[in-house]
Amino acid sequence: MDEIQFDTQMQAPWGWRGILGYINPAVVLSYGAEYSYKFGLLGVGIMETTLGLVRATDDNLNKVLPGLEIAAKTLRDQGAQFVCLGGPPATLVEGHDYNLQIKKRLEEITGLPSTTALLSTIDAFNSLAVKKLIIVEPGSSDGQDIWAKRMKKYFEENGFKVLNTKCAYSKTTTLQKAKLPMDLPYNLAKEAILETPDADGIYIACGVWGGPPVVQALEAEFGKPVVIEKSNLLWGGLKALNIKLPVKGLGRVFEILE
Repeated sequence: MDEIQFDTQMQAPWGWRGILGYINPAVVLSYGAEYSYKFGLLGVGIMETTLGLVRATDDNLNKVLPGLEIAAKTLRDQGAQFVCLGGPPATLVEGHDYNLQIKKRLEEITGLPSTTALLSTIDAFNSLAVKKLIIVEPGSSDGQDIWAKRMKKYFEENGFKVLNTKCAYSKTTTLQKAKLPMDLPYNLAKEAILETPDADGIYIACGVWGGPPVVQALEAEFGKPVVIEKSNLLWGGLKALNIKLPVKGLGRVFEILE
């Protein structure tokens, strides 16, 4: 299939192909705007709402998760046709089955196809035939690598081998994480690849870093598919709504939507 050309005139109504709803545990930032802009030009609308998380710790996550129902209903009432809860830490607080429980609850609340970032990531890596992973993440707000350890356990419980994890140990708020240098996730991923060349896929967790430039650079240099947080929403939504838009330049995962 030929590479899709973006219609800069955008003459059709916004979201004419479908509207994807994203629940961001943290404050919604413009990070990942390249995905939203490019898919918006292709007729895929993205609407986001937030649970208001400022610091990613267990205590704070437990405080914001009760707002999930209101957030999901808001997206549904505003026209979303698919709902995804982002932020892997939010869905790892209660253990292995919590992602499936949240997916079921979102579908009950909205009557819409729904998922979580981690469930969508697993689906994407399975479609890419990836089984040996590297995980890169910025760290919890108390400067620990607890999320890397939990994600490693979660992926291994779902049939993957996690060969390496890298944490930036960034003891910051979610907003400050968005201000971390772009070369940080790139260099952490590169370090992990050089240490564990047998890995066949890279997951860069956290929705506020590791944008398209990082994905493009890593995939071009090492030939391994890279999935980031924004990919989760789009991949899961396009698949759920049967929207076939293979797009180049945003990661290999979008080139197999045929």
